Amino acid sequence: MSTAEATRTLRPTAPEADPPTQWTTWWNLAFVALPVALLAFLGWRHRALTDDGTIFLRTVRQILAGNGPVLNAGERVEANTSTLWQWLLAFLGWILPGDIGFTAVVTGLVLTTAGVALACDATRRLHARRAGRQVPLAPAGILVLLALPPFWDFSTAGLDSGLGTFWLAGCWWLFVRDADPARHGAGGLPAAAWYGAGFLVRPELAVVTAVFLTGAWLLQRPSWRRTAAWLAVAGAGSVAYEIFRAGYYGLLTPMPALTKEAGETELGLGWRYGADFVTPYFLYIPLTVLAVAGVVFFRCAGTRDRIVTGTPVVAAALLAAYVVKVGGDYMHARMLLPPLFLALLPVLVVRATRSLATVSPAVAVWAVACIGPWHPSAFTPTAGAAGAKTVVVRTSDIGITGTLNADHTDDWLRAFPELRAAIAQGMASPQPVLLHLRPGDYGFESTVPLNPAYAHAQVSVPGWYLGVTGAAVPLDQRIVEMWGLANTVGAHLEYPDDWREYWPGHRKLIDDVWLLALELDPRVTEPPPGYPKVTAAGLAAARHALSCGDLKELLDSTREPLTWKRFWSNLTGAASRTSLRIPRDPIAAEARFC
Repeated sequence: MSTAEATRTLRPTAPEADPPTQWTTWWNLAFVALPVALLAFLGWRHRALTDDGTIFLRTVRQILAGNGPVLNAGERVEANTSTLWQWLLAFLGWILPGDIGFTAVVTGLVLTTAGVALACDATRRLHARRAGRQVPLAPAGILVLLALPPFWDFSTAGLDSGLGTFWLAGCWWLFVRDADPARHGAGGLPAAAWYGAGFLVRPELAVVTAVFLTGAWLLQRPSWRRTAAWLAVAGAGSVAYEIFRAGYYGLLTPMPALTKEAGETELGLGWRYGADFVTPYFLYIPLTVLAVAGVVFFRCAGTRDRIVTGTPVVAAALLAAYVVKVGGDYMHARMLLPPLFLALLPVLVVRATRSLATVSPAVAVWAVACIGPWHPSAFTPTAGAAGAKTVVVRTSDIGITGTLNADHTDDWLRAFPELRAAIAQGMASPQPVLLHLRPGDYGFESTVPLNPAYAHAQVSVPGWYLGVTGAAVPLDQRIVEMWGLANTVGAHLEYPDDWREYWPGHRKLIDDVWLLALELDPRVTEPPPGYPKVTAAGLAAARHALSCGDLKELLDSTREPLTWKRFWSNLTGAASRTSLRIPRDPIAAEARFC
């Protein structure tokens, strides 16, 4: 098909009359800019730094202190899933003064707002190219984003959500631009590089990378040599970082992915996670309306525009299917916001024509009637499915911190005075100690002598709330992450028998016997008071197991000095190390590894 023929297929047979171009431009600017501005306002209104967002900050502070991307100095553990967000915060922390937590909050909101605006501009370009000129538009899918409280919440939160929104929007903008027949054969490599960054934004976004690269290939049909160049550019950053990850950390995945067993299938829990998102907001109403609008557009479009509009929808379906497969997440709606955003991209705005005249009003009525800021779901959505194990993080964080906008690290530190007092007491101890903290408020209970292997540490602090613990514990002191998300042994433990009773992603709580085997001074052979489930025999077996075979090598991979020999050993053993699992019973572990 020639370029002229391809261009003709993009235009409707009988286009409806359009208003003057200048009037259309101002109309579109108003109906795109106003919702985006309102979304920024609502995101700022719900701004907060979550405990999970604060987890990033300790690694960032370690980087800025010269200790590398680690949680504890002297132990190479990758505590964060988003590589780009971690390093972006490190860069911002290097050039900007003040609290890195507040910087993360503001940066997330800026990226979210800019991403939505960029995505709307791409959709506007799609409609303009198809009509051959600027056409009047009306807000549609953007009203869904505007109405959903979780989207406001995760616009900040200190997490990588804003970065993800901006990356997805950039994929869409580049894809629409390069779909123009006039650009056939032009560019490609910069877009491929952008698509390829998905793995570094979050590992599961690699599926989005694959779908957009496939769509770009279908549109441009490059030569095999150019295709190879695309793949090389798209994969260069991810492959390079994967080599670094394997050699530096000794694993093929971030430790949270290992802990959450991201390759497992939990469809029942995943379906409940999806229902927990859809049901409280009656989300099926606007999605049905917008699906009809999408079908109308799709039926009237040429082949190229069908590929353009279908690509983000396919990516959304595959990403949502993956989230459901692995059982979702413990945070209400968080993991389903990216696939929702992808699915809405082609209909963020729609043409203001007679055939689509009811789309914007229908979505607007849903938004006002069901999700308005006065609605309780704006703050405390009700679980939409029995058995769904999710937390509305904004509600939870308000309860913990006692403030509507806990947007600074100090807001979290003030909420845990007992923890700070316990750390101070441990620091003042005449000998290095492991703190034994009270459940609930994490105040001081007692201490036990610390393993002298941690020569740099005066105190080791169990961290259930890892973010605030990381903020409270000095960088040269030690944190024991209790849920296995950043714990070398805990991440490799097998699931407990009652694992279904735990929150998704929090099913590898490290047992006391392994905690003491790692942290207690080995000269102490009897379990100390406060650990009633630990026996002397179990403690001895756990200690012996840690000194044997693959389990000893696992610890060495994170603790030995990073020489070239150690890097190569980590790199070549990363696959087997990632698949390693440790029986919870120390007697069984001793039998397996020794």
